[in-house]
Parts: sequence; C-alpha cells; structure tokens
Amino acid sequence: MVEIKDLVKRYPSGQEALKSVSLTLEENTVMALIGPSGAGKSTLIRCINRLVEPTSGTILINGTNVCELGKK
Repeated sequence: MVEIKDLVKRYPSGQEALKSVSLTLEENTVMALIGPSGAGKSTLIRCINRLVEPTSGTILINGTNVCELGKK
C-alpha cells in the first residue's frame, strides 16, 4: 500500500509544484496520473522514487516512511 499525506514540494525559486497532495493506493490497484503540463505529475513520482526530496509531508510504502530511508 502507498499512502501520501499532505505532500508539498516547493523549489528554491518559491514555485510550489505540489500543494498538500494526499492519496492512498491499495495493494493491486492501478492508477493513472493525468493533468496539464506543469501540474506536478512527474514531481509526485520523483518524490515517491526519492529522486526529489519533498518540502513536507509523508510518503509511506507498506507503512515505512520512505523520506526517512537512506537513498541506496
């Protein structure tokens, strides 16, 4: 299960790419992210994959906070 709670990503320029995003994906669920260019789709995936650090919020995968894990 993936749980995202109040995820925010703000770049040093002040641009807010994600604003309080929350969602829950149950096991064996398929989801599609759709939206216009600049809506934050890629940023959300990059935060989940730890390629980008969120400014605030929580990303839990099977109950483990991925923001607290090492990057290996």
